[in-house]
Amino acid sequence: MNRLATLALVALAALCAHPAQVGGEGRPRFGGTLEGSLLGAPVTLDPPLAQTHAELTAVELVFDTLYRVGPAGLAQPHLAVAAPVAAAGKVVIDIVPGVRFHDGSELVPADVVASLERVRTTPARWTLAPITAVAATPTGVELTTALPPEQIALLLALPATAITKAGRAQGDRPIGSGPFAVEIWDKKTRLVLRAFDGHFAGRPYLDQLVLRWYDTPDGEARQFEKGDAQLSSRGASVFTGVQPKFRAQDLEGPAALLVFVGFGRVHADVLADRSFRRALDLALARSALTSVTSGERVAPSRSPLPVEAGGPMLDVRGDDVNGARAALADAAKRVRALAPDRLPQLKLEILIQDTRPDDRELAERTALALTKLDIKSVITAVPAATLRDRVRRGDCDLWIGQLAAPVSAAPAWWGAAFAAGGDTWAEQRLAAGAIDTTAAHKAFAERLPIVPLLFRAVRIWHRSDVRGLGFDATGRPSYADMFYFGDPARAGRGKP
Repeated sequence: MNRLATLALVALAALCAHPAQVGGEGRPRFGGTLEGSLLGAPVTLDPPLAQTHAELTAVELVFDTLYRVGPAGLAQPHLAVAAPVAAAGKVVIDIVPGVRFHDGSELVPADVVASLERVRTTPARWTLAPITAVAATPTGVELTTALPPEQIALLLALPATAITKAGRAQGDRPIGSGPFAVEIWDKKTRLVLRAFDGHFAGRPYLDQLVLRWYDTPDGEARQFEKGDAQLSSRGASVFTGVQPKFRAQDLEGPAALLVFVGFGRVHADVLADRSFRRALDLALARSALTSVTSGERVAPSRSPLPVEAGGPMLDVRGDDVNGARAALADAAKRVRALAPDRLPQLKLEILIQDTRPDDRELAERTALALTKLDIKSVITAVPAATLRDRVRRGDCDLWIGQLAAPVSAAPAWWGAAFAAGGDTWAEQRLAAGAIDTTAAHKAFAERLPIVPLLFRAVRIWHRSDVRGLGFDATGRPSYADMFYFGDPARAGRGKP
């Protein structure tokens, strides 16, 4: 069902629930500008390079994938006409004819082939590891793979596989085929998107969507209270239990955003040692992480797999300092810097992104865990682009990162988690055909490419005259489906 048909049903349900509003206020209308926010500044809108919740949210608005993951976690055709058809080691996918990019050019099978082939040259290559060849057909693409069609569809629903024109890398003015086109990308403060009239699944109701990011915990909530924004994803702790200045409602998505500690290479001997990583993992008091929240649901975890995907329920009883010190002592046998006489000289830097102020307390909890091991640390907040560049170069010790995947898709979580730590274990298993869950849990616990902290949900407040908000299975808000309930000309407008 396309967007217009879906929203027509939403409008019909609203009319039935509020018959008194039929006269002029009873249905969604085209037009208006909404202002909301992203959870941090996006560094890139290039699909295979997008990593954070903010980047993945924006990519979904600007680009299309062959499939989309529905609320139940199942892949549904999007650019694809239907589910993949398997025969003799091949999978054939036909694409919707006549789809247009934002520049008016037609999206053709060659664009799909080029886009998928480029993914193989990026850190997201694990998503296509089970596919050994991609070829164009007159009406779509043919993939060589041993995976069953439903699993291929799920991989081709991941944002990294979104289709770009001729498969090209995307710069400051990306060209996609998605429901919105980029109008302004001020990398310091905002991303302004305009509705794409030619979107094959239906034009968004909004004319314009403004997404900002903030470097203070309450900056966005103040914007909402002033009436300059109609959406607030950081105001949960401010508004819970009270009604904001403007009548509003709130909605929460699944806990599908993993926040973790990553490792750099400044103190390479220390950070690469698996016993040191285990020591940090055990020293973290995850029971305290339940309070690290802006009002949304938080689930502390030692696994990169959410419970919905088969991850273990965490018995959150706190840290294991004795186990952590034993692991550190084991690491000291190999790493001179961790020996008792050298440990006082060791100081590790923890990087956080300055437009994700929620991450500071997580960094502070990580610093406290290091203190239990008699290791000093310092927390440094840097711009998003600086963080990404330093992590890429290994020019850091520890850093706070994010992963988002369909909440019930175990292969996607394993692939993303190992890849985030620069580990190819999951990629190799996917290339062989599948990931065994028991083996994956064991390998992850032994290698600890990253240290998971928690899964969190996103909770958004929205003005009562704004409708259509929902969340997909990755916890990203459905900004492309939103509309004003009533006359957009009389509703509050964001400032572009």
